[in-house]
Amino acid sequence: MEDRESAEDLAPRTEAPTVPRHLAILASAAFVLKIAIALSTYGSTDALIYEADLVKIRRDGAVALYREGIITEWCGQAGQRSCPPFIHPPFIIHALQGWGALADVSGLPLRFWLRFTCAVADVGSLVLLLRMLPRSRDWQTRTALALFAISPISILISGFHANTDPVLIFFVLVAIYLIESRRPAWLAGVALGMAMSVKMVPVLLLPAALLAVPGARRRIDLLASVGATVAAGSLPVLVAAPEVVIRSVTGYGSQPGPWGVSLLALASLHSSHLAGFHDLYARYGKILSVGLVLAASWWPRPSSLPRPLLMRSGLLMFLFLSLTPGFGVQYLAWLVPWVVARGIWPTLSYYLAGGVFLCAYYTRAAGEFPWDLANTLERPAWTPAVVALGLICWVVVCAITHGYVRTLRATPAEVR
Repeated sequence: MEDRESAEDLAPRTEAPTVPRHLAILASAAFVLKIAIALSTYGSTDALIYEADLVKIRRDGAVALYREGIITEWCGQAGQRSCPPFIHPPFIIHALQGWGALADVSGLPLRFWLRFTCAVADVGSLVLLLRMLPRSRDWQTRTALALFAISPISILISGFHANTDPVLIFFVLVAIYLIESRRPAWLAGVALGMAMSVKMVPVLLLPAALLAVPGARRRIDLLASVGATVAAGSLPVLVAAPEVVIRSVTGYGSQPGPWGVSLLALASLHSSHLAGFHDLYARYGKILSVGLVLAASWWPRPSSLPRPLLMRSGLLMFLFLSLTPGFGVQYLAWLVPWVVARGIWPTLSYYLAGGVFLCAYYTRAAGEFPWDLANTLERPAWTPAVVALGLICWVVVCAITHGYVRTLRATPAEVR
């Protein structure tokens, strides 16, 4: 029967990775660089916000943070110094308290420990890719992995920006590895639940993960463990104020305008024929992008691909970022691991386009180079030059998305 798995079905199908020497050297150098940047810079606006969040938690409690947000001298416009209410899952409350405790003991600030965690997560992601990709098959895979180890996008976001996106990607990769190596489904559910406890965006990968797990019983185990992990990480805040927490976490939408279709829609305001397109896409673009991503979880179904869930997850993340109306530059970390499976040129193209775009963005937000604090609330970063570089990066993302669709639609003969 379908629900019965043999010992062979559940046995791991991967070997323990042996890290090539050159890859270990590159990864170590990138890790040291990230730590050096984290020690010598303040970071982006997110670093300021997270530190103010911790002050609010310690003074008024986590529920007050969700209800009221933070009020600081630097957040918001003149005469209105309040930031939006907290929009992260409640697990991040515990993470902030943990990083705050480390800061109290070590004397190093919370923003350092946040970025240190991201740098460690990047190392873990590299190890997982080594397990999942056929690195001994050809030199292109090995080169793409080397590019991942020194990715400028990861260096800038993990080392400078100060947000949790690299951590959520690590947990997503753990879940995919566990599913594709036929480990217990509930264990993969815990990993995916941890990713959703960092940010909610990995929920987009849940249908694909369920379809990749054989058997109804294992799918139920996966789904139940995802829910139990998210719920456990949300205690006790979720129990204290469930409506406020759920509304804050699920109702968040990034600012439309500076990326992709939203940017093109913004440009359409100058056209009398397309004047309403910007408002329409800002309102319904999120529904459209999520709907298309969920549809792509089922179609096109791969016929004979190695690591089908890894490939499909790459398609879903690239498709979402190519269509989403809201954008933050730290979202570029969502795509860093998946492009490695596409080979050298897609990997190199995305890393270069994203790296140049991030450098221009942070330089504008910081006001000078080298950077210290890139506070976009004080100095808007979206100049025409930065917008143009962002548009180039988006075009590269769309091209890679098209490449994923072609690969997943390939026949067995074309795959071979």
